[in-house]
Amino acid sequence: LYVYADELDFDGTMEIATLYADEGNKVRLINRDVTLETDKFEYDLTIDLGYYDVGGVLTDAQNRLESIEGEYSPATKDANFYNNVHLTGRLQNDTLNIYTDSLFYNTVSHIAAVSSRSEISNVNATMFTMGGVYDTDRDTAYFDTRSLIVAKNGNTLWGDTIRYDHRSGIGEAFGNMILTDTTRHISL
Repeated sequence: LYVYADELDFDGTMEIATLYADEGNKVRLINRDVTLETDKFEYDLTIDLGYYDVGGVLTDAQNRLESIEGEYSPATKDANFYNNVHLTGRLQNDTLNIYTDSLFYNTVSHIAAVSSRSEISNVNATMFTMGGVYDTDRDTAYFDTRSLIVAKNGNTLWGDTIRYDHRSGIGEAFGNMILTDTTRHISL
């Protein structure tokens, strides 16, 4: 674990380090293939947790996450992001975009869990949900709240629970579901 900053304040009693970057620079935390950059970063040594509330970007080998507030634990590789969260894939030809206000992410599994109004899009479809997980390695989603998938051709799939495979383009809905085929003008 490496942390780079222009200034460091340390409270020995509370064991909290506050790191600052000069204008034009960023505080950088590097943990193997994970890099977190922000203007001001606080690190609580007692619980091994760093956090920011002035905007930051976390990148790993798979994804880039940007948010106003965030937390990262180097020990568990877990990160929580809040307020104007945007996840994008970093791999060549990756079209994944997740927009939400609350996202949990693990930098080892590359699984993103959303728990607020979210829009997830890729080259095949746009998905709207209030809760679920997206496995960015496998390009699969599981939504456990009433959700909607809108395919690029206009077809829609509503369901109480939805499983979606981006690579195959196959979606499965369970519970109260509605499938609309705009080409054939039918609903099921």
